[in-house]
Amino acid sequence: MDGHVRRLLRLLPPPPATVLDAGCGPGLYAVRLGALGYQVHGVDVGPAVIRHARRSSRAAGLDRQVQFDVADLRSLPVSPRYDAALLVYYVLENLPIRSQVAVLRRLGRCLRPGGRLIAEIRLRPDQLPGRISAWEVADTSLLGDRRQLLLTDTVYDRRRNLFILREVAVFADGSVGVQQTTSRLLGFDEIPGAFDRAGLRVRRVYDGWTRHLGSPLCDSVLVVAEPAGSATR
Repeated sequence: MDGHVRRLLRLLPPPPATVLDAGCGPGLYAVRLGALGYQVHGVDVGPAVIRHARRSSRAAGLDRQVQFDVADLRSLPVSPRYDAALLVYYVLENLPIRSQVAVLRRLGRCLRPGGRLIAEIRLRPDQLPGRISAWEVADTSLLGDRRQLLLTDTVYDRRRNLFILREVAVFADGSVGVQQTTSRLLGFDEIPGAFDRAGLRVRRVYDGWTRHLGSPLCDSVLVVAEPAGSATR
């Protein structure tokens, strides 16, 4: 995480720039950037992770630097008040296909002229194409903090670039919890067109968090884009 932030410092405008951390989760990036002098607004759809992020911010004495709110990126209020926006840890792929470009467009409209969007995009999951099933006895999972038989089933369809994860937890009292995540991954060649339809111009595509340029062979890429009408800084 600290290495990622060092990389972000080379890509973001200098502090005290305003940064929107879209899909901020528990605030791992936002709190670190706030400690470096950025004004950060983190938003996420999950109330639990926002509560955790707020606790972390208070513990670090950053209440004036970092703000967190519960919000859905698909209905995020549009206001061009940020110098930069982050969309990291594969947030985009977990949105429905029809929402991906719309969310990119909405984030672009939150940027001031000359602002930039930094998006982490996974091109393929860790597993090979096909199906993998597994089970384990676990004391806790996202489905509950009780001892459970946890069944997992994953499928990666390379042709459609679709990854599906299904988890089923069976508890001692006979109750069952189920969770499924479906991820539509963008192909490398799809990235410029998706951003263009969102009114964004791709400036650089890097191989993950490195300084090297990305290619179709990468597992993930970091895309740096700006509103189409912006002048390059």
